[in-house]
Amino acid sequence: MSSYRPRPVTQYGVQTLNGWPTKIYGLAVEGEPGQELLDAARSVASATLPATSGERAAFVIAHRARPACFVLVYWWTSAVDLALAYFRSPLDQPTALTPMPEHSTGCVWELAVAHHERAAWIRHLLADKPDLEAYLAAVPPTEV
Repeated sequence: MSSYRPRPVTQYGVQTLNGWPTKIYGLAVEGEPGQELLDAARSVASATLPATSGERAAFVIAHRARPACFVLVYWWTSAVDLALAYFRSPLDQPTALTPMPEHSTGCVWELAVAHHERAAWIRHLLADKPDLEAYLAAVPPTEV
């Protein structure tokens, strides 16, 4: 087992993917995940997200890790429920994404971003006056 070292989080803004306002994040052992993986992440998210978002949102994490590339597509299925589709590809073939095993949920770096999103969702959407725009503007730390 190796020691934990924080990784940089890169924010790529909010984009509409398959009708969903979607926050796009990048993680990498060093630097950024790379354009090819980001493009693949957007593509798989567009194909994965349900046809309608209602008043909900999604977020995507493209992660260039040591063993492989990973893409996590999360979307709020209701006011309190979050769904996940998780994909993996070889480092040298970031577009060759395949689904992870059924019970996979993410690594410590990916889960740190998901934790931020949970807190932002509670703060902005489960408030007395729900504010989707404030949620979409909330970003995680620059390092997790």
